[in-house]
Amino acid sequence: MAPQTHGQDVDVVEASIADLRAALADGRATAVSLVEAHLARIAAYDAPGTATALNAVVVLNPAAHEEARASDERRARGEVRGPLDGIPYTAKDSYLVRGLTAAAGSPAFADLVAQRDAFTIERLRAAGAICLGLTNMPPMANGGMQRGVYGRAESPYSADWLTAPFASGSSNGSGTATAASFAAFGLGEETWSSGRGPASNNGLVAYTPSRGVISTRGNWPLVPTMDVVVPHTRSVADLLEVLDVVVADDPQTRGDLWRSQPWVQLPAASAVRPESYPALAVDDDATAREVLGGLRVGVPRMYVNADPDAGTGTGIGGPTGQRIETRASVIALWEAARADLEAAGTEVVEVDFPAVTNYEGDRAGAPTIATRGLVPAGFLRREVTDLAAWAFEDFLDANGDPALDTLVDVDGARIFPHPEGALPDRYTGFDDDLPTYPQWVRDHPGASYADVPGIAEGMRGLEATRKADLEDWMDALGLAAVVFPAVADVGPATADVDEAAQEAAWRNGVWVANGNLAIRHLGIPTVTVPMGVVEDTGMPVGLTLAGRAYDDTRLLRLAAAFEATGSRRVAPPRTPPLG
Repeated sequence: MAPQTHGQDVDVVEASIADLRAALADGRATAVSLVEAHLARIAAYDAPGTATALNAVVVLNPAAHEEARASDERRARGEVRGPLDGIPYTAKDSYLVRGLTAAAGSPAFADLVAQRDAFTIERLRAAGAICLGLTNMPPMANGGMQRGVYGRAESPYSADWLTAPFASGSSNGSGTATAASFAAFGLGEETWSSGRGPASNNGLVAYTPSRGVISTRGNWPLVPTMDVVVPHTRSVADLLEVLDVVVADDPQTRGDLWRSQPWVQLPAASAVRPESYPALAVDDDATAREVLGGLRVGVPRMYVNADPDAGTGTGIGGPTGQRIETRASVIALWEAARADLEAAGTEVVEVDFPAVTNYEGDRAGAPTIATRGLVPAGFLRREVTDLAAWAFEDFLDANGDPALDTLVDVDGARIFPHPEGALPDRYTGFDDDLPTYPQWVRDHPGASYADVPGIAEGMRGLEATRKADLEDWMDALGLAAVVFPAVADVGPATADVDEAAQEAAWRNGVWVANGNLAIRHLGIPTVTVPMGVVEDTGMPVGLTLAGRAYDDTRLLRLAAAFEATGSRRVAPPRTPPLG
């Protein structure tokens, strides 16, 4: 392989974690040379003034070289900490990484310093992995491609298209950085579709876990009932390696609402995870056929232009509930994926999707999450006002930066200022109150999440909704999983300033990844894998596999098997190997 930087004899472009580990083991690379190789790519393609200026990695870790040297010294002593020792990665700007800022993309928190590591960072640090830096995001992850204190990331595939859905793709920097081989993997987050969406637009694998499987302690919250950690990788095998480290019981529950609350009993992470995640990998077509053969999966008609009733209801806000018009070239990718599944022995049936229909009211006579009667009236609003404001305050207090440890001292107008010259967003019905959060904290000193009216009934109601509309429905149809194109299309890059582009980017199926809010709000686990690159735009689109809560291991195995049926990831053309 062609060398990338001085002193290194391994090409990091599209390299798997196993490739990098082998190079470390046989002396073709050191942890220091891997850090330098990835930083060289960041300097060449990401930095301001470069031809691409992708702007994905916005805070570099000044200790990365020191951590790499320590890894090399351990290896020389025969004290390697594990399979990820010396492997570089990035984390979203919403993760606490001790000693780095934790702005979450917001000017209000640009100088906030992490006093400790988030749980996942703790686990990776203990395993010897090296955080190269933090990746771009809109303020507080409250959106997708809106520009924050660091601007936004751009697509490594095409300057004409967005690297994530405009309304919900806040892990845009993680998606770009991982796709462009700026690190071996990335850590994103998701509240609506901010992990799935960037993965789809960048040909990546993303896993959104069931509630409580990966601790969110030490991650900036947005909506605590919905937030999850989302690893981004270039293959399922890499994802499984990361999960083997970060999925573990966390005895500390503060900062993770679902593990803190007493009203809904969750299984421990150790009870959900397999003994070995890497053992779930599927390496050949024969094994893929063994895994996929005899299964029945459903594809919702609403996502493949086969549901005439979709879009005849009222929705619950923004473009939700509107008819989804999936691009013909995306349908072509889906048909190829379907053929591969069927060739492996999977029965694919077209189905309705009550988890979304009964959440959004997307057709005449359908209820919504607000009218169904399982969740108390007013709870949905309190989730994004009282509960979210409390969570911001609790995060700052738990971090304990002496210069900023309370929301009381924050100017609410600076949390998410509207970018100058940008068109107004179209979240009608989902409008947030971020600027009011500091005043809420001033008005409710010492408040607890337990003080939020209706919270116990609301959290129980979300669980009951998922059971009725997903799990009971899947059982009745005999489905092993629900599969669908992750997005209907990709939004134009100028969606923030051009009205025609905005119109295209805010269509249902494009503004947010398919599934909209229902997937995260109801705690539905998913794995998104590359489905290929669409012929007419050159942009990747993913395939999402969704399933029953805590059936995560099965979903991961199915994703690994699907990936093994064909090579679908295409490296981004804007970030080739360095000479």
